Amino acid sequence: MARRYQVKPRFWLTLSVTAALVFSVSFLVTRARLEAQAARVQERIAERDQIVREIGELENEIDFVQTDEYVERAARDELGLIMPGEVRYVNAAGEGQ
Repeated sequence: MARRYQVKPRFWLTLSVTAALVFSVSFLVTRARLEAQAARVQERIAERDQIVREIGELENEIDFVQTDEYVERAARDELGLIMPGEVRYVNAAGEGQ
């Protein structure tokens, strides 16, 4: 004859507590991973924003370099050229005095 086992209430309590513990640990681990990923996303967004700002500054610099004002300034500062009709004055004592 087949033997029937009776399940005691203590078994159900132990099973419920174990299941609750497993689900709690699983939830906490998943939550920690999610928070870490969210932090990484925020870092990447900050990096992207910084790069976008740098690109904007470089585009502004490119626009300025393509103007006549920049060409004139570079010719005066770097090459020492003057416009027609201008007179260059040089300090005879030297630059440092």
